[in-house]
Amino acid sequence: MCDTIVALGPATRDGVTLFGKNSDREPDEVQNITIYPRRSHKEGETVKCTYITVPQVAETARVVLCQPFWMFGAEMGANEYGVIIGNEALFTREKPAPTGLTGMDLLRLALERSKSAREALDTIIQLLERHGQGGNCGYRQKFLYMNSYLVADSREAYVLETVKSWWAWKKIKDVWSISNVISLGPDFDAFSPGLVRNAIKKGWCKNESAFDFHKCYSDPLITWGAAAAVRERCSRNILSQKQGSLTTADFMEILRDHGGKSGFRPDKYGGTVCMHAADKLIRRSQSVGSLVGKTTDKGACVYVTGSSNPCLSPFYPVFGAGTANPVGYLEGGADFNEEAYWWQCERWHRKALWHYPDALKKIQPKIKEYELEMVRSIEETGASLDQSAVNKNFGNARSIVSEWGAGLDKMPETKPAWLFRRYWQGYNKLNCIE
Repeated sequence: MCDTIVALGPATRDGVTLFGKNSDREPDEVQNITIYPRRSHKEGETVKCTYITVPQVAETARVVLCQPFWMFGAEMGANEYGVIIGNEALFTREKPAPTGLTGMDLLRLALERSKSAREALDTIIQLLERHGQGGNCGYRQKFLYMNSYLVADSREAYVLETVKSWWAWKKIKDVWSISNVISLGPDFDAFSPGLVRNAIKKGWCKNESAFDFHKCYSDPLITWGAAAAVRERCSRNILSQKQGSLTTADFMEILRDHGGKSGFRPDKYGGTVCMHAADKLIRRSQSVGSLVGKTTDKGACVYVTGSSNPCLSPFYPVFGAGTANPVGYLEGGADFNEEAYWWQCERWHRKALWHYPDALKKIQPKIKEYELEMVRSIEETGASLDQSAVNKNFGNARSIVSEWGAGLDKMPETKPAWLFRRYWQGYNKLNCIE
């Protein structure tokens, strides 16, 4: 379960495009920050995606991806031309195919092959119609679904929602958000004829003029269980309230939102933009990675947490011209590795569950102070994002988490609910985290 948000120039303080996404996956599914350089490819070359192989193009762009460690594709990312994309799982009346391009494969391929948001939109549609979508996207548990996307660059943005090889899209005017629910009703700018014909054939609508994408195709039970409408409504309310003055810091805060609940505790509340896992049935997804991007005609400046729980994690900048991952950043895999950044943070995040909400209150002022200075130094001073700035801010972010984590034992313990404790104790045992 995920949430993706976008605001175009008229809705932002600085007249730029802002983009954000939480990637909600299984709680121990490491999501790495991976940068792939621009590459040239030979004629006839192919690319092996998660499940199928497709023809390669002559050149692929430089991209940064928030990428589940075991797959080809990515939940979100940006490229050197300032294109940013995030995808969402959709639960529909149609059964997903057992194989094909995953939604995350389509996202990566579009970033690698596009120089604008419109080109990325068209690339996804072309690949979808040619190869279809499908395949298991779950890590430990089988999980198949359809996909929706927010696609943006410095000048425009689109929402694209798909079922099988069919699609509909709408151009965004100011702000938009998507969650795990079809957001388009009858209000789209273009659509695949097969999408409507299939709905009429199945008896979900009488004719083309009566077609409503959301009403015809949504699976109401799974969509309700994912609290998708609640999360979508929450993010849109915040975007609307701040429309015209939205900033990078605002987008970071939206991704940390707990629904305005005072004294929020992850064992008691669900259905929030900042998603906390709690059980194996209803609330089994966790925000395991977060991204905020600011894109202009000069390209995208991308901030990531590189870890789960954005409410407990500082963002740091990662993607500028010629920059690589920060010195000291090590990717993680299936097994706990205290040297890998995602696992370093995860150990402390899980311990904090026994000290909520005091742990949250302790770290958030430190995060806010650091992020305000970080964003100011990058966006307001006019300085370019070079490797030294990437390294410095990553070091600061890691220090905040490690120093706060080391002090958790001194905080009052709030004993979580029994089922919640059992759930996380099971993961700690599985992942060999003490």
